[in-house]
Amino acid sequence: MVLSYETDADLEDKHTELCNKLNLDFKISNDAWDRFQSISKNFTLEGEPLHWIGCAIYVACWKSTASTANQNTVQSNCVNLTSLLRHCNLSIAQFFFKIKQWSDMANMSEEFKKRIEYLEGSFAVAYNVFKEYQPLFLLIFKAPEISDVEVNKQHRNRKQKSVPCTSLKVFEFCWTLFIAIKGEDTNYNNDLVTSCHLLIAICDWAFKNAFLADRRDLLNPEFQGLPAEWPMSTYVLPEEAPCIVSFLCPSSNMITEVKYIKEYQFKKSIKNLFEQGVLSGKDPDNGDVLDFSVFEHNFKNITNTYETNYLSKSDFDERIFLAEYRRKLIIREQNQSNAHNSSIQDQNAAGASSPELSKDMVVTQECLTPLTGRKYLGPKESQESTPLVTATESISRLNSLLLGRQPAPSEALVQLFESCVQNPTERISEIVANLGERFVNSCPTDQREVAKRRLQFGITLFYKFIENILQNERSMHSDISAIVEKDVFYECMFACCLEIVIYSYNSRQKFPWILEALQVQPYNFVKVIELIIRSKDKLSRDTIKHLNMIEEMILSSLVWKSDSLIWEAVASSDKEVPKFEETALPGHLQNEPSSESSTLRNILNSEPRQIQSPGPSATDRFQSPVAHSSAVNRELFPSVQSNQSLLQHTHLMIKDRTGNTRMIPIVNNDTQKVQSQVPQTGPKRSENTALARPKRTGGVSIVFRKFYNLSGERMEHLCTHLKITNIDTKRKIWTVFEELVRKNHCELMKDRNLDQLLMCAVYMICKLTNLNKSFAEIIKSYRTQPQATSDIYRKVLIRAKKTKVVDGVTEEVPEERGDLIHFYNNVIIQAMKKFAQKFVDNGDDHNGDILLSPLPASRGQVVQVYDNIFIKPLESPTMPFGTGKVLNYYFSRSPSKDLKDINKAIKGNGVTGKRLLVEGENELPNTKRIANRKVQSLIEERRSQNTE
Repeated sequence: MVLSYETDADLEDKHTELCNKLNLDFKISNDAWDRFQSISKNFTLEGEPLHWIGCAIYVACWKSTASTANQNTVQSNCVNLTSLLRHCNLSIAQFFFKIKQWSDMANMSEEFKKRIEYLEGSFAVAYNVFKEYQPLFLLIFKAPEISDVEVNKQHRNRKQKSVPCTSLKVFEFCWTLFIAIKGEDTNYNNDLVTSCHLLIAICDWAFKNAFLADRRDLLNPEFQGLPAEWPMSTYVLPEEAPCIVSFLCPSSNMITEVKYIKEYQFKKSIKNLFEQGVLSGKDPDNGDVLDFSVFEHNFKNITNTYETNYLSKSDFDERIFLAEYRRKLIIREQNQSNAHNSSIQDQNAAGASSPELSKDMVVTQECLTPLTGRKYLGPKESQESTPLVTATESISRLNSLLLGRQPAPSEALVQLFESCVQNPTERISEIVANLGERFVNSCPTDQREVAKRRLQFGITLFYKFIENILQNERSMHSDISAIVEKDVFYECMFACCLEIVIYSYNSRQKFPWILEALQVQPYNFVKVIELIIRSKDKLSRDTIKHLNMIEEMILSSLVWKSDSLIWEAVASSDKEVPKFEETALPGHLQNEPSSESSTLRNILNSEPRQIQSPGPSATDRFQSPVAHSSAVNRELFPSVQSNQSLLQHTHLMIKDRTGNTRMIPIVNNDTQKVQSQVPQTGPKRSENTALARPKRTGGVSIVFRKFYNLSGERMEHLCTHLKITNIDTKRKIWTVFEELVRKNHCELMKDRNLDQLLMCAVYMICKLTNLNKSFAEIIKSYRTQPQATSDIYRKVLIRAKKTKVVDGVTEEVPEERGDLIHFYNNVIIQAMKKFAQKFVDNGDDHNGDILLSPLPASRGQVVQVYDNIFIKPLESPTMPFGTGKVLNYYFSRSPSKDLKDINKAIKGNGVTGKRLLVEGENELPNTKRIANRKVQSLIEERRSQNTE
């Protein structure tokens, strides 16, 4: 249904008129109208109907054949995208928004979606490069004036005497040359950094031509790249113009990159244009391209070259930025000439040097922060967060990390290898060579030179991180042979380092391309991400966000693909799929009491939270599960304490903090057995509590721990948006989710996504507990998460692809996919029907026998505001730490004296204020100092471990 007052006949007339303007044939026109009618019958199309008709036409033209002027058949849309948008009165941003909606409604192919993604990425690169181009041009040349536009109008379509080119003409010529070269060479497609390097090389080349032609009417006299004597009338031009690349680049590392592009790629492209007759002049290096006798010819030829390439690919016309720039020039001039509106005049005079593009042309590609791993993010490194600034900062940080390093092991790493039982140097060199060859061969042929340069960065970064991680391992383990001898460790580290380089340069290869190119399993790759993030050499903030996003992508979907190694690891284990409490680190279980049935579990978990130990080392991540035989022996044959009864207890007597005594029945059912021991005092009780539930170890345990932590964060985010605050309800959701994951050795997770099972668990408990939450509300809340995509709830696997034999012939049955509601009704209900009955409140006590799983502990967000300054929400201690005076300091409210008191207390110098007169007064300060020093040393030791 179309929300419009126009009738179908009116809309069809508009469609026909639009097709005539675009010169489309009758077949494509009919196909587009049929598609529009089909979609409008099944969906509500909001907004301007002509916009949706334009989407229908674009889709109808997809994959249709068209003939170029030389009769060569090519795959094209046979429609000019820019003309389509202009006739539909549709902006670029609106087009991408609506064509994506159309793609979902029409269930378009992946090939079509990749095409739209390519167009959007190409436009984003062009837009951001043009934003950088405007101030760059004005740094070198004089600002274009409105009079330049009038001069161009006078000489259009008229044969007159050639006149020198204006600043506006040079501005348009350089941009057209840039998009023409970019279109011919795929190295620049969707690569923001490389494209900017090319643009700087073109500006340097244009300056050289203007300088040698002594075009003082074009050059900005305040440009620092001009010689000091240049303003003097007696100045004699040299034979060679100065290179101005260093004046246009913000960092020395960028200068090197631009000069490489200039010498080995740009000069080659210019030489080809001269050889083909597109450009005319003395020679490619020191030509007179801007001379009035050849400039118009050069401009016309380079424009024709771009148009030929642009029409053959059906991309959008990147000259729209020039048209928008001209329009802004005219508007600015009109506003400035309006003497009756001084405010408009002042406003435009402030930005007179560089007109801004219209906001509706912008396609925002915000880098969202994943829900997990935020503790590793440092402060924002720049107030201006444009894509180019972000990419430049990432490259600058990468170069600073590799300063003074070579793509080979350092002396310290060589010594570390030599100290091992088996020196792995040669084996590592073989791995690096093989993976490097795979990386280069996986890149397109015309991009392999760039790939080889990026490979050298990756190898250098690889050896640096290997050195850092192995040195850290040596500090924790005297023998590191267990990790040094594992090839998979080096393969994953190498792949991760290359991914960092690819992301830093904003290349078009997006994750998980690197895993496919190097043939690395996501199950293994995910184990090294945190090792690199926690390395002492900090990466840029956006690179860390990118690695966190990759980790979440692997844990939520890639590791559950049918060809993943996790299935082999789960099948080879002699234990069931672990629950979260079996893999959780100390202090990662939430201790909120809920129902009477789980009081015993809460009491067992109610120990004060320990200071968190550092995460697992590299050795732990790649080791096999370790059997805790001693712990098992202590469980099976507990030692008998004095005065301990050997009879089995049916109830446990517990005293709470208020002194009241309660009798708690001991749970004993088929699913899980909780045994009790006589309560003890002191450290022994904590020790036995830890041994009662041994921690699962090994690579499988670590992957599941990360998976559960991620699931807990996303569940908490969903519950917050759905306003589900009851702890008991959250625990029921978590219990159902764990059962969904562990059911039949994770069979429900195969080729599916974490979010699909999580949303089903939320809906199931809301349905069973009479919470009024629909699937639409749950999906709406899910869409607020940074990783959300429509395919998660629109294309859920219902039935996997399989083969069957019919009359002796093997046939392949394709997979079936449907929306999330269809998946819930046909898969989840069938698998969980019996388990879900336990949560139905029938008025009896059977649902009280369910042992709910403990929730992951909610940890307050820690924000790093400086290198060693962190802020986190205030948490109330679970146990009182003493009766001493509490010191508080409130920002912007407390006097400086309170802060000084806190500093003195930390340093052990006592607290300013009145002291009580007690016996042994003289000894008390010394005792306090000793205790404070011990606590402070312990805190510093744990802090240093966590930051390593």
